[in-house]
Amino acid sequence: MPVEECVERVARGEAPRDVFTARGHPNVTARNQKSLEITKDPYLTKRGDCIVACCSEKAAGELAGDVLGALARGGVVVLILDTGNRWDYVIGETPIATPTSKWRIVVRKSGYVDDSTVAIHANKAASDLDRGLVAELKRGVPLRVIVGVCSTI
Repeated sequence: MPVEECVERVARGEAPRDVFTARGHPNVTARNQKSLEITKDPYLTKRGDCIVACCSEKAAGELAGDVLGALARGGVVVLILDTGNRWDYVIGETPIATPTSKWRIVVRKSGYVDDSTVAIHANKAASDLDRGLVAELKRGVPLRVIVGVCSTI
């Protein structure tokens, strides 16, 4: 399945997905070139240059059951980040593992997998996100997050 078709299916709710909210923070820098993270923590420091949002309603291990099941199989992962005024999306491969983290969600450009990883070999890290979106997140605006998976099996 072409990646663009997967993005559209996830956006329309025609693939396993979970939708939840997080929010930006004044310390969002989104400078990390290898990963991006969304955390349940209520704050962040500027050292956390991969973190794009905090106060998340969900962590990787708390995603919907069908999404967790799909992450354990081969497929394409889509992460859509939408503030209402600006949006961007990241695509990657499933980690072929079920995440269990209760604190964060991580998307990586590398193939490294841990308990918070929802996508590997991603096309974007925090530094690659739309800078208008990052500017909004720096103002602390609410963020709608969609994590979806299209199976390749």
